[in-house]
Amino acid sequence: MKKLIISLLFLLLVSGTGFSVVKVTFKLQNPHLESGIWAIDVVAIVPAGQQWRVGSSNLRYNFTTTPVGAATIHPDATVSGANVNMNTGNYSNMTTTSISGGTAISLNIARLGACYYMNPGTYLLGRIRFNRVDTTGCITLHMRTTVTGFSVVQDSITQWLAPADFDSLATTPAGCIRLDFLTGISGNENELPTVFKLYNNYPNPFNPVTAIKYDIPQNTFVKLSVYDILGKLVTNLVNQDMTPGRYEIVWDAKNYASGTYIYKFETSNFTDVKKMILIK
Repeated sequence: MKKLIISLLFLLLVSGTGFSVVKVTFKLQNPHLESGIWAIDVVAIVPAGQQWRVGSSNLRYNFTTTPVGAATIHPDATVSGANVNMNTGNYSNMTTTSISGGTAISLNIARLGACYYMNPGTYLLGRIRFNRVDTTGCITLHMRTTVTGFSVVQDSITQWLAPADFDSLATTPAGCIRLDFLTGISGNENELPTVFKLYNNYPNPFNPVTAIKYDIPQNTFVKLSVYDILGKLVTNLVNQDMTPGRYEIVWDAKNYASGTYIYKFETSNFTDVKKMILIK
């Protein structure tokens, strides 16, 4: 019996050392239109007990479309929605590039100085974008979300090797563009909104950047403002006439204190408010 117990303990020790904890997970989500260009959020999730010292990295995704040729890669010299902590100062502008003859897109982070430390939480890194070649109806982007053996992710100057250190996944998106992440096609709604809508900001809680999305079904004047918990105006994010569409704006709260904030969406015939939490 004693030998059996020792053998079982040995097997447990061996199996316990055979696997590593994933330190960062990358997620594709929230397909939407930005001035006629399809955009998809690239999000990093750092689990509890882990930390990512963001080094120079390239997150690469293969893609095809249905119908064939319905979209092409839109390279950006400065990434839309780029995380400010990895787009200035100790980093050069975050970019996206077309690679592998236009069959893959790469989100590129270039470190110049000291690393930005990502503690446990969810972070918007930036967006990969695609030109709409076929504008007659909905299209499907088939994204290869696995990054094993293709992407390069560095923790400071140390390269992580998936799946031991980083992984990739997708959530169910919505929009006229549909994403097929090898787990099925999801989402199927009209390109232009039919009702006014204010969405929950993402991420929430956040530090220090969050994105706020809203729908406009008709030409109207739009005001989107942020207030502190006492009702004092903090900033106006939007204050202008706008045409129908789905919009998203990023609020950088690096100069504001931690706490609960209210964001208010106002048009001529619609008003909505929601809460968000800044944690530093």
